[in-house]
Amino acid sequence: MKKIVIGILALLLLTGCSNNGSDQTLFVANKKDQYGLVDINGNKKTKFIYDRYEPILKDGYIVVKDDKYGYLSYEGKELIKLGKYKKLESISNMIVAYDKDDNIAILNSFGEELYKSDEKTEIILSGLPIVHQGKKYLVFYDTGKVLIKSKDEILNANVIKDNYIAVAYKNSIKIYNQENLNHEINIKTGGKFQLMSQSENSGYLFYDRESQEALFCNEKGKIIFNVNIELDDLYFDQDDNITGVKNQTTYLFDKEGNATAINSYYNNLENYVIKNQEMIYGPHKFVYNGKETDISDIQLDPMASYIGSKIFPVYVRSKGYMYYRYDGKPAFKTLFTSAEIFDQNGLAVVSKKDDKYYLINQKGKKISKTYSRISYIGEKYYAGFISDSKYEIIDTEGKKVIDDNFMDDGIVFTYSDNVYGIFNKSGSSYVYDMNELEVIFFVEDKLEFVDNGYFISEHGNYYTLDGEEIYKR
Repeated sequence: MKKIVIGILALLLLTGCSNNGSDQTLFVANKKDQYGLVDINGNKKTKFIYDRYEPILKDGYIVVKDDKYGYLSYEGKELIKLGKYKKLESISNMIVAYDKDDNIAILNSFGEELYKSDEKTEIILSGLPIVHQGKKYLVFYDTGKVLIKSKDEILNANVIKDNYIAVAYKNSIKIYNQENLNHEINIKTGGKFQLMSQSENSGYLFYDRESQEALFCNEKGKIIFNVNIELDDLYFDQDDNITGVKNQTTYLFDKEGNATAINSYYNNLENYVIKNQEMIYGPHKFVYNGKETDISDIQLDPMASYIGSKIFPVYVRSKGYMYYRYDGKPAFKTLFTSAEIFDQNGLAVVSKKDDKYYLINQKGKKISKTYSRISYIGEKYYAGFISDSKYEIIDTEGKKVIDDNFMDDGIVFTYSDNVYGIFNKSGSSYVYDMNELEVIFFVEDKLEFVDNGYFISEHGNYYTLDGEEIYKR
C-alpha cells in the first residue's frame, strides 16, 4: 500500500534517524514511491522495495513490502525475513510479532524472540509488555530488558517521557526512573492504574480507566488525592495545574481532588473565568485570587484556554475588543477591532482597522509598525505582511532582522541548541542561521525540516543541516 506524500513522508521521518555522526541512516523514497535505506552520504544500504517502515529506537526498522512484514537493523541488515510473521508492531522500543494464528511473541529491538504466548504463557500488551508464566510475572522495558520479576499479579505497566516507569499491582504501584532503577517509589494503593503525567515539582498523576479513578501522588509517593471521575486525559500543564479533560470539558483539580469545570480563560485555580452558557454577554464569573466577581456586557472565548499572561481579550458589547484582567477590570482602555491572546513572548497581534495589524506588549504599548497581517512563525520571530503575499521577518522588538522579503509560509525552530529559519522566495527556499542571521544554503524547491536534523524538498530530495545533498529522488 503506497501512501507517499510529502507531509506523510516528513511525519514518518521524524523518528527515522536517531544516531549521530557518519553512521546515521534514514529511509528515502524514489520516483516510484518505494522506500530504501541510505546513510548520511547517500550510499544505499538496501534496495528500494519497501512500501512503508517504522523505526524502533536506534536499533532497527519494521518494514512492509506487499503486506509482508520484516525487520532490518539500523544499518540495513535483514534481521527478520519478510513474511516470517503475519504482522509486526512496535511497543515501547520493542516488537510485538503475530503469527498466522494470531499468537503473540515479544521481540527485543534486535529482532530476537524473548517470549511467545502458549498454553502456559500469557502476554499482556499494556504500555510495556507483561509476561505471565505460571506464578511468575515479568515486565520488559527499554529494548527488551527485564525490569521486574514478581510472584504478585501485575495489572499494568507503562512508561512516559521515555524515562518514568509505573508498574501497577493489586495493592500497590511502583515507580522507577530509568536513570536510577535502584530507586523505587512505592505508592500504597493498587489497581489498573496508568501513569499519565509527571512533574519534578508536583509528583505523579495516574488514571484507572476501568474504575475511573484519578490518583495524585507527590514526588515521594504519598497519596494526595484519589477520586472517582470520568476522564479522557489527565496531566500537569505548564504551570503544574492538575488538568483533566473529558470530551469538550476541562477540569482543574485542587489538592483535595475537587474538580472545577473551566470553559474559558484560566491561569490556575485562583485565577480563571467561567463563561455563562445561557447568556452570550453574561453575567460571567471572574475569579481573581479566589474572589468571585460577575461581569456583564462582554463576550468570551467559547473554549477553555490556558494562558500564561494575566490579561486576555474580551469583546465588549457594541464597542469592540478590550483586554481584561481576572479581577474583571480592563487592563488598559484601548479598543480594538481584532485582538489575540498574548503569546509566549508576551506579545499580541491587534488591529484597530481592517488590514492594519501590529504587535503590543502587556502594557498596551505598540511594539511594531503596522502590517496588513502578522503571523507568529516560531521562537522570537513574526512574519509582518507588507502585501497579501509578501512579508518581512521581525523580532520581539518589532525590528526587521533580515534585509529581504519573503513569500509563502515561513518557520523558525530550534534544533540541537541552534535556531534555524526556512523562508521562501521566488520558488526557492532559504535556510537561515537565526543566531547569525545569515543564509546557510538555498534550493530551488520548497523545503521542510525533519525533526532529527534533515531537510526534505517538495520533490523528495534530502539535505543535511549544512545543505549537503544526501539523496536526490
